[in-house]
Amino acid sequence: MGKKKTKEEDLRAHGYMTPGEFVDALVPGLKEYLKHNWGVKPDELYHPEDLFSNAEIYLEVARHIAGDFLVRAKRK
Repeated sequence: MGKKKTKEEDLRAHGYMTPGEFVDALVPGLKEYLKHNWGVKPDELYHPEDLFSNAEIYLEVARHIAGDFLVRAKRK
């Protein structure tokens, strides 16, 4: 018989992560999004509201995609 999964292993198998892991996974993609889709240059200055606005769009799309994956997974 196989080893029984712990609760943490089961949660991780379903994509759960710590806040630190989430931020570490989020930041590289967000930086690339701002750079390629909005034209952010690392040495330019931008108003925080503009940066937050664009980050919000990125996060909303990511949340929607994650939700779609969960809906599809539940159907199987």
